[in-house]
Amino acid sequence: MTELAQEFLQRTRQALDTAFQGYFVLKDHPARRTAGFRNVIIFGQTVRKVLEELPRVSDEFDKWHKPIRQEFKTSVLMKLFAQLLAEIRKRETDAIGSTARVVGFNYPADVPKLGKRPAYARELFMGDEIGGIGWEVEVLPGVVEKYYAIVPAAYGTVEEFLSFTAVVQTAKDPRPIDAIKVCEQFITTLEKVLRGAEQHL
Repeated sequence: MTELAQEFLQRTRQALDTAFQGYFVLKDHPARRTAGFRNVIIFGQTVRKVLEELPRVSDEFDKWHKPIRQEFKTSVLMKLFAQLLAEIRKRETDAIGSTARVVGFNYPADVPKLGKRPAYARELFMGDEIGGIGWEVEVLPGVVEKYYAIVPAAYGTVEEFLSFTAVVQTAKDPRPIDAIKVCEQFITTLEKVLRGAEQHL
């Protein structure tokens, strides 16, 4: 594996780790499940795109990768998360239901209270256009996404912009979806494919 390919896969691994952080927020912090769900979608989709578009390096690699590309294009699970990402982007543009109230937060002393800082985090943001708080993360060179953090109740409240309970729906498919279950399926599928890429490159 070349040094460039190794760095590329390391970045992808870190993005997937950030998606897993979001999953554990979704699973273990019901009051902040929206932030966790969003982080799974955003960072998971970054990983999916990278894995789908890996360049051909050898006949052996292409033989392994070709059916994965096809599966990503036809998978109901992957299509669902593409739809969810599109809906998040729309809500970000429309700035729907976005309010944030932060009190008594001392920077930088209180930053660790926002939870684990994602890898390649560049700077903290507070009260952005959708009312969120978290870090700007350079998931790949030149590609920056926002990771939304959990705000401790003592420091304020955030009215979250993608509202749902333990069940989520999309505009294109009104059937209820278990958010925790589909997120687990999504990121574990990505994890399996990333391990395969690391072995074949």
